[in-house]
Amino acid sequence: MKNTFLTFCAAALVLLSAGSCKKELPVYSFRIVLVNEDGIRIQNALVRATAPVVNAIPDFYDTTNVYGESKIHSYPYEAVLQVKASKGCNPPLVEGCGFVKLIADSVVELKVVMLPYTGGASGC
Repeated sequence: MKNTFLTFCAAALVLLSAGSCKKELPVYSFRIVLVNEDGIRIQNALVRATAPVVNAIPDFYDTTNVYGESKIHSYPYEAVLQVKASKGCNPPLVEGCGFVKLIADSVVELKVVMLPYTGGASGC
């Protein structure tokens, strides 16, 4: 009887210690893809993704690669980010914008269509 009780206590201890592992926190990841009006990807364009509030903590800058994609960025919290992209400077040749909602444990991909810059009438 004493042996059975000790075995039961040991088994209960093992089960309790195995069940007390911490759950991993979710990761919110995203990537931006830039294309022109014809769907051709745009490389070497500047991309900024940030929360549309003053002094926002999430603030990502990147340049698209030869495939027109930014690298995969991660953020530890759920968020909606405003994305602005441009190529060329003062004034840019093309620009585009959009919003991306981050989803837990997924890589959200936002495709931004870049349009010719028209002097303040870009809609961004």
